[in-house]
Amino acid sequence: MFPVGSVSAEDQSESASREGQVAVAPSASDYVTAFRAARQADRPLVVCFHAPGQRDWCEAVTAKWGGEWDGKTWVAWVEIGRTIRSGGKDVVLSDDPAFALLEGKPGVAVVDFSLPKDSPGYGRARQVFPLPESGTLSDEQLAAIRAATALPGELPQPNSAAALAKGDAAPPKVMQDDAVRPAAAFRPSLPTLSWLTDYAAATRAAKEAKRMMLVYLVPEGGDQAALRDQFERTLADPAVAESLTPFVLARLPQSAAMKEEDREVALLDHPSLQEMQHQPGLFIVDYESEGEEYFGTVVSVFPFLNGRPYSVEQMKVILTLPKGTLTQRTMVYAVSTHPEHPASVRGKPDPYLFEEAEGHSRYQARIRLQGHHFWETRFHRILGRIPPGTLASEVCAESWPGQGLLAAAIECVRSWRQSSGHWRAVSSPQRAYGYDIKRGSNGVWYATGIFAGRN
Repeated sequence: MFPVGSVSAEDQSESASREGQVAVAPSASDYVTAFRAARQADRPLVVCFHAPGQRDWCEAVTAKWGGEWDGKTWVAWVEIGRTIRSGGKDVVLSDDPAFALLEGKPGVAVVDFSLPKDSPGYGRARQVFPLPESGTLSDEQLAAIRAATALPGELPQPNSAAALAKGDAAPPKVMQDDAVRPAAAFRPSLPTLSWLTDYAAATRAAKEAKRMMLVYLVPEGGDQAALRDQFERTLADPAVAESLTPFVLARLPQSAAMKEEDREVALLDHPSLQEMQHQPGLFIVDYESEGEEYFGTVVSVFPFLNGRPYSVEQMKVILTLPKGTLTQRTMVYAVSTHPEHPASVRGKPDPYLFEEAEGHSRYQARIRLQGHHFWETRFHRILGRIPPGTLASEVCAESWPGQGLLAAAIECVRSWRQSSGHWRAVSSPQRAYGYDIKRGSNGVWYATGIFAGRN
């Protein structure tokens, strides 16, 4: 149990209206992805506002970029009235002043990220193209939109007024630099992350808010500068920053201490952080799951093994692990981050199967022998608890002696990969799963995975 209350010491914002990825052109995407990609690439962004269920005409815009045009322009489809998360609140994109000239109606806006960032026009919807009453954009309008997104030297600027003189195509509306605030002002921004620097304050905040607490123990010393810089870049990733928002966050030096019974104790010397192995990295304490056995305990430890920082993809897994004990979550992490992406963890994390996996791992550790001991009894017991039409299966593995928890979990997954039968269970889609791992008195860790799969 980690001491409670006695210690011292921000988007890939998911759009609330996320549209599906469009197969016809790599440039088509949801607004959040397209916004960030265009800004990062210093390219214009085309935002296609459509009425609910009436986005067919947007496909023509997207197909144009994926076909005869350069494929480098990003197109976002946004349903009128839907929201994105921006600045800590939900914003109806079609109602925002940045797109005022469309008057909340279907049409196309071109947001310019190709200009210098200190330019008055940077990030502004410099032109908008209302959708005609016919419900489709003419070739002339598409050409005008293309001209509006062209970078200098890419193609000649057509005479838009002449090109749009045919049919019911209305000329584009051009906004002045000071007409409305730029689209960049309400971008799907990174959430503002508050990193506390006092351990006691972070603990109190997590307890009061009933949230998980993530502690980043920062590597110290000049020789650790590269490691720090690499991991800071991971933390700055939009998707990682968004996933960090549910946590109470603390950033402390690797040598940080806690106060326990009127004495200072280095955090990394505390028994509950034994599996950090006196290395910098991350650990997570669960102050959210009241009533569970792991409430108030360390439920994740992620030291920087071999001096390597965690990648964006690894952090996405760390920050979205299912509720459970330290050993259970560590095994799920090890399976989830295997290079072949085993499908078993895409199923439902089942508390009962975790309990069964814990029991058998503990038994193997007690007798210091890997195996499917008493599987027939366990099989029938599990069969009575899982949905009809599913079948229980089990995998077991052991680590090398003397490995730490995280390294042992990774080793056990590697062992399963060497066995076709075990790997078939781990890598196949399962309706539900449970994993755990326990250490025997011989220094060996014993892992178990139990699954409920289709019969």
